[in-house]
Amino acid sequence: MLVTAITTWEGTPTAIEGVVAGSQAAAPIHESFGAKNPRLMRSFAGGDVHRVEYMIDFDSFEACGAFTDAMMQSEWFTGMMTAVAAAYPDLKNCGTRFMYNAI
Repeated sequence: MLVTAITTWEGTPTAIEGVVAGSQAAAPIHESFGAKNPRLMRSFAGGDVHRVEYMIDFDSFEACGAFTDAMMQSEWFTGMMTAVAAAYPDLKNCGTRFMYNAI
């Protein structure tokens, strides 16, 4: 079963460019923790240009849980949270949704 984690970021144009660079750096780290298909989705028409969504996939709920455990225990996560806090209010984490493919 496909499980997808979607984290939404909102910010100034400069802060969003920081998310782009940060996502490029995070993708291989997330893959090393077990995530698949990392991508950062940006609107080019009909959306909010001040928001981006970072998405990663997992083959199962168990794989998603193992990823979350590994990430939360990593030094990378601690550093990322410090950087996000320093970027506030120019950058806001709007939360992470976990979804599964129902068909």
